[in-house]
Amino acid sequence: AGNTLSIEDGNSVDLSGFVSTDDQNISGSGLSGTDLTIGIENGTNEVIDLSSLVDDADADPTNELQTISRTGTDVTLSDGGGTVSVADNDNDSSNETNTAFAVNAGNLEITDAAGTLSVPVSSLGSDDQNLTLAGNTLSIEDGNSVDLSGFVSTDDQNISGSGLSGTDLTIGIENGTNEVVDLSSLLDNTDDQYDDEVPLRTPIDVDEGGESSPTNETTVQEVINAIAPITSKAARIFYPPSIAIDASANGTGFTEDLYAQYVAQFGTPAVASAGAPAALPTYAANELYYYVTYADPTVFDNMSIDANGVLTYDIIGQPADYNALINVVFVVK
Repeated sequence: AGNTLSIEDGNSVDLSGFVSTDDQNISGSGLSGTDLTIGIENGTNEVIDLSSLVDDADADPTNELQTISRTGTDVTLSDGGGTVSVADNDNDSSNETNTAFAVNAGNLEITDAAGTLSVPVSSLGSDDQNLTLAGNTLSIEDGNSVDLSGFVSTDDQNISGSGLSGTDLTIGIENGTNEVVDLSSLLDNTDDQYDDEVPLRTPIDVDEGGESSPTNETTVQEVINAIAPITSKAARIFYPPSIAIDASANGTGFTEDLYAQYVAQFGTPAVASAGAPAALPTYAANELYYYVTYADPTVFDNMSIDANGVLTYDIIGQPADYNALINVVFVVK
């Protein structure tokens, strides 16, 4: 009733201190044997051992019910509870008035003018009632039920602070206690598959009918075999951007850093298509070979390139029509 939980013919407990504004739902609850699992939405389930509530093994709550009857001056408790005589033969009704009633160490004690009468009640046993949860209603077997909807939480907490460290998965909850789950049992270190044992989801003719594979490739190894001739030749060769070289006057020992020109122009292109990255990817200087495949012999002489892509040359003449050709090629190592 409100925040007060009461039991019939017994006491009551004020639960207002436990009232939460957290609107989480109770879910995943159930009873297995004497273990009661109480589940909470977005939270950790809890298992409660109810075995201490079981006193006998007959699972019959009705055979603990006894009746008391009186025949003349004899009071009898059914189911072997015994008979007590209440005769005092004094015909004085006033001294039959009870002055005290108590339970002491398993005995029912009734006190009147003649003294205290003690009746053992331990043989009455206990009722092994079960608790069940249906929706937000908690019920006790052969008894009443309590509506727990007032305790349902609406707190839409977020999962936060989660992460993986090695094989330990940390699951974090906002304003709550994190929990670490060991995932090491999920590791499978027995997979010894090789590339020729891994099939493609969809077979594909990678080299479009090349001599090494005239049909569709079906495994990773077949794909590697098909593209190897391609990647090992033309795909590794490319031309650097255009470079203007001053040949207006003769001289010796001129230099031009071909690699620096390549990085500068690839890093800051004049224009790019919509959605393209701002810069082109480039190789490191030591990842390339550098070549001059042709240079106008009437203009250039004594040409050499070091390992970092710096070209050294002499100018021995001016180009006709102010135009001469030098052809530079880069090859990925």
